[in-house]
Amino acid sequence: MSNWPDSFRLKTRKYLDGIDPFPCGDILHIKNTKNFFAYIKKIDLLNGEIIIYDKDTKQKISFCSAGELFDAGWVVDMKKNRELRILKFDESKVGNEKQLLKFKKS
Repeated sequence: MSNWPDSFRLKTRKYLDGIDPFPCGDILHIKNTKNFFAYIKKIDLLNGEIIIYDKDTKQKISFCSAGELFDAGWVVDMKKNRELRILKFDESKVGNEKQLLKFKKS
């Protein structure tokens, strides 16, 4: 079992099981306890496979289960996914309105 908090493993499990939508479109950024970074493709999960792709080497590593993924030290990289999250239509509109208000006041 990895040293990550239970909340990280639970969030990862929700993504893997399709309960939570991928925040970055078709990929999910993950990280390792040894400071490695990788990603998972949604298409692989839809095909019933857990495959991670190393960000530096692009090497693929397959896992048989989420437990095996966790045992290898991998969990969702919540910070990276949050930074790259695709904005919903409402969110981008709100940001633009605030920007417009700033210009109108000047």
